[in-house]
Amino acid sequence: MGKPVFLIGYMGSGKSTTGKKLSKLMGYLFIDLDEEIEKMTGKEIQRIFAEDGEDAFRLLEHSILVSLTSRKNIVISTGGGTPCYYDNMALMNRSGVTVYLKMQPESLAKRLMNAKKQRPLIQGKPEHELPGFIKNHLEKREPFYSSSHLTQKGESLDINDLLKQVREHL
Repeated sequence: MGKPVFLIGYMGSGKSTTGKKLSKLMGYLFIDLDEEIEKMTGKEIQRIFAEDGEDAFRLLEHSILVSLTSRKNIVISTGGGTPCYYDNMALMNRSGVTVYLKMQPESLAKRLMNAKKQRPLIQGKPEHELPGFIKNHLEKREPFYSSSHLTQKGESLDINDLLKQVREHL
């Protein structure tokens, strides 16, 4: 039985897409942490942020993450902020294999501008401000992200290479 694999990185870095592909190749179950939160609460993430606030969301996120850490044969796509709150990053590092999907701010801004789903943290931001906002936000999150077991460049992700690296760390 394999330890859980946690995909971390900024919003828009491809955690969910990569997670689905990786889980299929590994024969693991895939869980998107944000989707799990929405299922359990019956509310969209944007609504939780708007009605209950970010602190309530982060506490909920942490408790669901804790419940998933003991699961085996699972790939979990986390939210962009998940590693930065409570002891989430240390918890994931102890429980399984963490993979940071690292991308440049300009690439992230391009993806987020074209995304179908609006993200609460960038809602209402003018397009020209997005790269600078992402760059500043990434600088704050980088110490958490960079403590992951593996770092994979998101712009040129090779899923087979990632699979090989993850298997070496299980």
